[in-house]
Amino acid sequence: MKWLNKKLLAAIAFAVVVLGVYSWQLLGALEPVTALGVSSDGRYVITTHQDGALVLWDVERRKREVLSNEANVYSAYFIEGSDAFLWQDLDNIVRVQRANGEVIEEFEHFPTYGHVMDSTFSNYLASDIDWKIFHGHGEAMRPVKQDGIAPSFEGSGKILKLTLSEQGRKFVSAGSDIRGGSEPPELAEVSAVMPGRRFSNFGGVTLWDLDTLDPIAILPGNSYKLDATISPDGEWVVSGDENTLGFFWKTDSLSKRHRMASYDYGIFREHLPEGLEEDEYWNNSELIDVPRMDKADGYGVYRPLATPTTVAIAFINGSEEFLRIGYSHYRSDGSSQTYAALFEAGNPWPQAYLDLGTDPFPSVNNYSRNLSIDSAPEANLLVTGQAFEGGINVYRYDPEARTLTKEWVGR
Repeated sequence: MKWLNKKLLAAIAFAVVVLGVYSWQLLGALEPVTALGVSSDGRYVITTHQDGALVLWDVERRKREVLSNEANVYSAYFIEGSDAFLWQDLDNIVRVQRANGEVIEEFEHFPTYGHVMDSTFSNYLASDIDWKIFHGHGEAMRPVKQDGIAPSFEGSGKILKLTLSEQGRKFVSAGSDIRGGSEPPELAEVSAVMPGRRFSNFGGVTLWDLDTLDPIAILPGNSYKLDATISPDGEWVVSGDENTLGFFWKTDSLSKRHRMASYDYGIFREHLPEGLEEDEYWNNSELIDVPRMDKADGYGVYRPLATPTTVAIAFINGSEEFLRIGYSHYRSDGSSQTYAALFEAGNPWPQAYLDLGTDPFPSVNNYSRNLSIDSAPEANLLVTGQAFEGGINVYRYDPEARTLTKEWVGR
């Protein structure tokens, strides 16, 4: 009998452990982050996940709260200068909600594939699956970009990124440039609202007027999947793509396009005659050393750990400095590392390479995850999702030392 009691107790104990682990997995584990927004003060992060979870993270108290399990996975967005964020449920209701739970506004809308709102709650911009952009909602909704279904989310596998500058009264859209770097048509010759078109003229980097909702400029040069952003003060547009090209423009002199330096070769000298030596086409005068693998790969190459193939670009120190965050493969042998390149606004040369770490690996493993990376420039905060887990990585930038420190891994 005693033997039976011991067996029974052991079985019960085992069942309790298994049930506890299963319950933790069922109730506590999250799928990877799909979209992420950071409050301007760096206090809160809102995330939507592959499994439909909507999670509010308190960075100061280092805790999280699951607000819903039925969220549109592309709908997490924090409104600038506010403790309010956007999200949409699976019934297509968009909510403007404060961190304390108060719902300021809610309205029915089409399923969003990325949306933004200003701090007055009067300018709401959303993109659909075909990368069409609309302003407002309900009877007040009007098309901003509606000129074709290619490129699109379905064709490119990534979101049309929208970023606002309230101070500059502008916004930027960026998705994929199917022109392959060739010159765009003149704005006077094309319309942003032309529903009969198949191929959009505005799928690459486009700068828009927030007040008139008209395009200011189509900004050419990038190829294929790309990311771009506008500085908080509205003075700079910065872009990078999967083809390793990076550019920036001053918004008061958009006819002048500036190249970002290649990390290994420098700045390509355009419009030079043919027949020069290869190194004569490049200015490498201000390059800094790129971190490289500790051991050679199978080809005997010590490969660079900072890559200019761009997943996301984020301002990290007001409008003065930004990070160019590259696509990075995860290698199971532990040789993987990933770095962000630090740039000064208006300066083509990388200033430092900042280690994002690998424990856990940040969400730089897919071009479709550009919405899983965001920053609070005034708080010097960068937040990423995780490549294979459902948490967040929180980094703090020190402008004096030009270092990036991982402050918290939220799980």
